[in-house]
Amino acid sequence: MAPIEPKQKNLEAIPVPSSTSGKNEQAIELDQKLERLSRIAHISMLTLDVWEDTDAAISWLSRPNQSLNGQIPLVLCETESGKKQVQRVLHALEWGSPP
Repeated sequence: MAPIEPKQKNLEAIPVPSSTSGKNEQAIELDQKLERLSRIAHISMLTLDVWEDTDAAISWLSRPNQSLNGQIPLVLCETESGKKQVQRVLHALEWGSPP
């Protein structure tokens, strides 16, 4: 039996990023995921600063919150406007004023 040879890839078929106009869908999706991750990281750090306890911070981030109309803070971080709502509530908690 003859050995199986790997197929050669045609390099011309591989798109070069600089030759495409604008970002492709994968790059846009990656940017969106990175933005979401950045929002979650920022809110997570702020929550930890407010609660000063990892377990309490995780609990607060992952449960429905009355000040957020029953929504879960981490879920709201899907969007920039949601992150701002969560941030507003956290600042209110930190500074002792009602959200």
